[in-house]
Amino acid sequence: MKLSQTKVELLAPAGKWDVLEAVVGAGADAVYLAGKRYNMRSHRSDFNFTNGQLAQAVEYAHQRNVKIYVTVNNLISNNEMNELYDYLKYLQDIDVDAVIVHDLGVVNLVNEMKLTIPMHASTMMNVHSVEMATELKYLGISRIITSRDITLSQVKEIGEKCDIETEYFIHGDMCVSQSGQCHSSGVIFGKSANRGECMKPCRWKYSIVESKTGEEIGDLPNGYLLAMKDMCMFQHIPELIQAGVSSFKIEGRMRHEDFLKPVVGLYRKAIDDYLDSPFTYWHKIEDFEKLYKDRVRDFTTSMAFSHATSNVFDYTGSREPLFLSRGAVEKNLTPEDLNDNPFVTSNGNQKTRKSLAVKVSTINAVKKSLSAGADYIYLGAEVSPIRGEGWTKDLLHEAVSLVHDKGRKIAFGTPRICTSRELSEIEWLFEVAEETGVDGVLVHNLGALHCARRFDLDIITDFSFNVLNTGAIKMLEKLGVKRITSSFESSYNDLYKLADESSIPVECIVHGSLPSMLLEHCLPAMLVTKTNAKSSCRLPCRYINYALKDEKGEIRSIEVDQYCRNHIMFASDLSVLPYLNSFLMTDIEVLRIEAQYYDDDLVEAVVSQYRKRMDLLMENPEVFYPLPESEWNSLVEKGPRPLSLCAYSQDVTRSRSTLEVMKTATQVS
Repeated sequence: MKLSQTKVELLAPAGKWDVLEAVVGAGADAVYLAGKRYNMRSHRSDFNFTNGQLAQAVEYAHQRNVKIYVTVNNLISNNEMNELYDYLKYLQDIDVDAVIVHDLGVVNLVNEMKLTIPMHASTMMNVHSVEMATELKYLGISRIITSRDITLSQVKEIGEKCDIETEYFIHGDMCVSQSGQCHSSGVIFGKSANRGECMKPCRWKYSIVESKTGEEIGDLPNGYLLAMKDMCMFQHIPELIQAGVSSFKIEGRMRHEDFLKPVVGLYRKAIDDYLDSPFTYWHKIEDFEKLYKDRVRDFTTSMAFSHATSNVFDYTGSREPLFLSRGAVEKNLTPEDLNDNPFVTSNGNQKTRKSLAVKVSTINAVKKSLSAGADYIYLGAEVSPIRGEGWTKDLLHEAVSLVHDKGRKIAFGTPRICTSRELSEIEWLFEVAEETGVDGVLVHNLGALHCARRFDLDIITDFSFNVLNTGAIKMLEKLGVKRITSSFESSYNDLYKLADESSIPVECIVHGSLPSMLLEHCLPAMLVTKTNAKSSCRLPCRYINYALKDEKGEIRSIEVDQYCRNHIMFASDLSVLPYLNSFLMTDIEVLRIEAQYYDDDLVEAVVSQYRKRMDLLMENPEVFYPLPESEWNSLVEKGPRPLSLCAYSQDVTRSRSTLEVMKTATQVS
């Protein structure tokens, strides 16, 4: 293959003016920075730029032939959308070269208002397939900042097949979770990782235990089991360029000038040396030693070349620069909470009749759900090896027949992550769906949505789309979506407003086991067999239910799916049963139970209790019936974990200081 690139962009961060001057002086071709709002680095008020400073930054950079990209890359609530247009128009007027976006509501706003400012898809969009990139290009995105959990070969495929610019993180801090799919901080602290306020539960100290007993397993290591090392691709400049990466991105908008200036300078030199003479290039070891000496954490190349092993983590935690929190006890519901409804509604009238949906993973659970009164059945796509689950073509047909014979509805689920392998498999699933006359498909990302649009199927989007505003709903409606599921980081108040203003039906989750993080890594493989899930793993996940225990004693189970991804669950399950009347007074049309990790008998018991209470409350909307303590105790006793309100009683869209949240964390711990 002929080397075609003669120029690549070196993209540096800046959180303050002196850093902007430093990285431009060190050779950055472009700088990304943020205003005081709508960005993913909101912990410190002394960082980021005022509107006036943004205009000055653009002028300063353009005089030196450097581009400025402004991050507008957090999830945005309906209330915040009102002021967003003026901000975007201002960025366009001061000639910003692009905005980095995450929320589909922002994409919709740029398109509806016919703004001409270029849009780059943030890594928080988690673009990991050609199909996702194709859909975003259709929506007006000009550059993809790819997922950090795909290889360079996948990045190359996206760039070539979509004919779109690609940007790749080459140096700095890494998240262990799939981007945009970590809800830990938002649910536990009310400080969302998707809104730039993460309290970093991935940097906590953990031991690995058996999930039911909490007992440590054998001789396995404990420590900072999710603490990733820093990305460093300095020794792989040729591979990055050969992969067609358009922009090399250095992480660190909260870093200072004395750290970033030498990093940018060394990468500038290495890139120029390679482009000047690729045939005789070799990275200068003395330059790498400078990077290594001044590192924050130890280095890794993460997923750039292959599936990662435990060498991407530093279990000692010895080089962690800052711990924003050190474990936390989730706020569980008690019998004393039953008569204290935290949710206030505008009136006491039910607005629409609700349906009850349940997500399950076995044909027996389908039968149990139907007998217990579920209106809608979702077949979970990510199945558990330890439970021996799986959907054959015959079982899919049987499930549809069972549901339709009862006059109910059914949808086939898809995986949350859909690389080329999963996309080829869900095409098979969609073909079966058409054969069976299924009522819909539940998609988790734009790649799956792109595939679903080629079939005659009703499309429902799941919680992984992180919908917090009606602008995102409008965009999804334009793409053919018939119903959306709200983000489970949404507060009750945000959910109430979202459903009230939505142009298509809204669904929410009211009960079940929820994932706090989604990992491409497999912790049992790394810790037990000292390998990775793609290389000679002996599948220890088939024999033991593994879990993580933090310093406060909270146990978070690890669900391993058929793709060997890890779903780290919350220590408590969600339940709004005591306050169901408040949810019935919204415009929500479907209430869902996430039961795919429940045994069949528990599925039946939970669905039955919700069905009974929904019917009681809907038949007599003018009367409030307190939940009997005996019913609540029965639910608690049957469940595998304590029950909580998760994020419904939080408010991730309310700005709070990190100090305030750290004090709260100390109090609840």
